[in-house]
Amino acid sequence: MRWVRDALSNLYDYAALETHPLAALLPRPPGYVGSRANYLSDVLKQAIEGLKPPAREPVPASAEWRPYLILQGRYIECLGLRELQTRLSLSERQLRREHSRAIQAITAALWDRFFTSPHGEVQAERASDLRAFEVTREPMDIVEVLQGVARTFERRAQSAGVRLALLVPQKPLRILADRVVLRQVLLSMLNYALEIRAGDEITLGVEMEAAQAMLWIQFQARAPASPAGGGKEAQQAAFEAIRYWVRRLDATLSAADQPTGLARLTLTLPCPTQPVVMVVDDQPTAIQMFRRYLSRSNVQVVGVQDPAQVLPLACQLQPRVITLDVMMPAVDGWELLQLLQTHPDTRHIPVIVCSVWDEPELAFSLGAAGFLKKPITQKDLLDMLARLELWDTSAAPSPTHTSEAGSVHDGPVDDASSPSALLPTRRRKPAADHRP
Repeated sequence: MRWVRDALSNLYDYAALETHPLAALLPRPPGYVGSRANYLSDVLKQAIEGLKPPAREPVPASAEWRPYLILQGRYIECLGLRELQTRLSLSERQLRREHSRAIQAITAALWDRFFTSPHGEVQAERASDLRAFEVTREPMDIVEVLQGVARTFERRAQSAGVRLALLVPQKPLRILADRVVLRQVLLSMLNYALEIRAGDEITLGVEMEAAQAMLWIQFQARAPASPAGGGKEAQQAAFEAIRYWVRRLDATLSAADQPTGLARLTLTLPCPTQPVVMVVDDQPTAIQMFRRYLSRSNVQVVGVQDPAQVLPLACQLQPRVITLDVMMPAVDGWELLQLLQTHPDTRHIPVIVCSVWDEPELAFSLGAAGFLKKPITQKDLLDMLARLELWDTSAAPSPTHTSEAGSVHDGPVDDASSPSALLPTRRRKPAADHRP
């Protein structure tokens, strides 16, 4: 219900809808040519229309018509609450009660449409789609990201008569984060600030403190920056939606109010200092698999799907190890391996070739430190890292449970007590049983 309410509040904000949690749960039908934002907007409009009583003229005083008229007026026509109260002859308290009932009705309709089979059984796998949404961390210049967000939001701010000020340093500030999710979080924070502001200026800035990047939005507010403890339902829903994606970034969101009415929203992003494992594969599911396999260590897994980004990112991040898929479009893994081996900034980095083709001799002849034949199990990966003395088997947690058939069954992936397992970077020769 919170997601439905928040999505309705952003019905015409396609930037907000594109990465909205609800959009991740509603798969587009085959042949649909629009974006996720377009589809979510269409679905919500259809759901509102579905609440319209059949073959009768609107009767505002009728309880049967109220859910449709409230949602139609509030979200399709974008009427203010006072105007809607007058149109429907309702008190503020009645309108809030009827609005909540309308949100329940549309939520139930969406649930029945997307999550219940013809036999009435809930399709639980749909609910896991959101958790399966992969947050991919990549190196980026946070200054460039903030400048792009400001350009995107500028027209929205101008239409509301608000000036957006940007305070960023002149030099780049490098962090690891998911660019798409981070941009959406910042846009949602700005939109939230716009809804509760009292002044005509909003300031967006960034500060670096120790190993953290602090992105902040400051403005004069007519309501508490955090809606917890008495905030309006729409504000609470919007704030919770932002918090969800903030958690997916492993970040924190705080809100502070001053007696002068000045409010500040602060997004704090960690700047990881963990060892980096670079996983090069054009399939996002493969990258996600490696993240699961190494989730109980202290490493930062950075996935790279674009072969053109492999060398510059390897030079910048200096990963402890690179796993390299061979079968990729445009540039194959063998070419990338040769490129990494001949570049002075990357030739010291151990590379493990991963391929469905059983050709370890070719991999070793081109300078690979190890070879893994696909499909790869967690035990295969950990054994290889241990063989290359990149994985401390005395400190590492046990692999996820493996059945008799040898397939991996994932165990817990969020054990914060698991020790660091990667040893310092050292160039290792292939183990004796893997040499050509």
